[in-house]
Amino acid sequence: MRICTACSELYPDEAAFCPLDGKPLVKSTDPFLGRTIASRYRLVKKLGQGGMSVVYLARHVMIERMNAIKILRQDLTLDPNHRERFLREARAVNRINHPNIVEITDFGEIEGMAYLVMEYAEGEPLLNTIHRGTLPWDRAARMARQIAGALARAQQAGVIHRDLKPENILVLKPEESGRADQDRVKLTDFGIAKILDAPALTFSEQMFGTPGYIAPELVEGLTVDGRADLYALGVVLYEMISGKLPWNGKTQAELLLKPLTTPPIPLSQRTRDVPPEIESLVLAMLAKDPKDRPHDAFLIEDTLGEILRRYEGKPATSSGEQGREETLPTLEERLPEPPPRETANLGRLQTSEMASRWSAAITEARASIEIAKQKGRPAENIARAVELITHAETLVGSIDRSTRSVSSLQTRVDAMEAHARDFRKNMGTAIDVLGRDRSRERAHMTALRERRDELEIAGDGPKSARDTNVWEATAIATEEDRARAIEEDLTFQVVQLQIQLEAKNERYEKEHAVTTAELEGAISAVRAMTSELVRTLDEAAGLVSTRKRLG
Repeated sequence: MRICTACSELYPDEAAFCPLDGKPLVKSTDPFLGRTIASRYRLVKKLGQGGMSVVYLARHVMIERMNAIKILRQDLTLDPNHRERFLREARAVNRINHPNIVEITDFGEIEGMAYLVMEYAEGEPLLNTIHRGTLPWDRAARMARQIAGALARAQQAGVIHRDLKPENILVLKPEESGRADQDRVKLTDFGIAKILDAPALTFSEQMFGTPGYIAPELVEGLTVDGRADLYALGVVLYEMISGKLPWNGKTQAELLLKPLTTPPIPLSQRTRDVPPEIESLVLAMLAKDPKDRPHDAFLIEDTLGEILRRYEGKPATSSGEQGREETLPTLEERLPEPPPRETANLGRLQTSEMASRWSAAITEARASIEIAKQKGRPAENIARAVELITHAETLVGSIDRSTRSVSSLQTRVDAMEAHARDFRKNMGTAIDVLGRDRSRERAHMTALRERRDELEIAGDGPKSARDTNVWEATAIATEEDRARAIEEDLTFQVVQLQIQLEAKNERYEKEHAVTTAELEGAISAVRAMTSELVRTLDEAAGLVSTRKRLG
């Protein structure tokens, strides 16, 4: 097959130029390049390849929008477990919808191919940034704070990433981040994510992740929760600041086993000018026992914000929602569904341009017929050419009507996606507010419990001290009861919002599947009529050609 250098449309090997834009065709060696997925996403450039999938840059054939498309490796598509895990990434990310997580906008299977359609955000893996040199601690902390915010949202949605590492963190280009003086990062590749309330998949592998970033409990085959991702984030933060992993190891086996038997090398031994609070936080995140790590990602996000505020003299805000005043919503204050975004420019087809191209081609064909008459071409050829041109005019009208129908369907799809994106964002923000307050109550209860333990240890002192301790212990017990009641109420509210979010997501996925199926059918019809029109004009041109034939 040959591919157009301008529009990436595929043509047979004997073709030389694209009939749509007149550009030359070149030989295509990639079996996917130039292919159109789900009738809408034309693959125009290969972006990268991993062990399980390949990623392409894709251009939507109907609107001016670029996407990244991940395609599961063909041999893995045959395995239902691998295929389901691949598609589960989309379901996991659709639960989260966070500004620091690469959004998945569409997914599905077609002709034995499993694919994910993702937002295209220009940038580079964090690993490339680290390879160019270590990062100042405050820059690393700001990046880690954004990742913590993404993990906090994931934890609220019951999703564990399980493969957090610099390769799966995208550092956006300055124009993409919105500020040239501030990094913005996005977490990507939830391909081996675990959804806590979803049924387990059967695999022969006993462990997921990358040596050096895998939490000890994963290595030991123990039960895993979101604190495994916090461990990996600790490794990433350590590596950003020092350029090295927390343990010396030359083999994968050493990187897996050393955290089980050896404490991490302190940051202060690897680099200078790191605040002791950063070193203490990193060591806590790298604790072998998950119970000794921060209890959730909100605590890490808040701690990093407080450290940055203290050293930079700026007020702390949450990384995902800077400048937002935190308020506590109640269940009575249900979130209204936001109206669809303005979609006047979405689904825009260049219908007039297409129609003018075909009208010009038909006008040229009629002119050729008149010349052929003057040159004495056979009457039956002339009659057949006129018949074909008349048919071509009918096809142009049908294509024009069909493209308008496609435009309407595309606008509906884009409006649905915008509506769902806004709803998930608003709901996720509300869940974050509740989750952050719950995290602080849990931290408060931990401090109370530690103080209570201290009082029990000091229980054999003088009578006056014992009386004071009894009074304080009673006050602590009362405060613990109050904090526990608040924590339970916040948990109830989080669960209720999650139920609403899940129900909405299910309805959206069903509606989206139906509408996109209609859109794909309409686009396929337009492509079929366009191909017929090209063949019709070519046949008419051949009948009236006045060029001398060889032989």
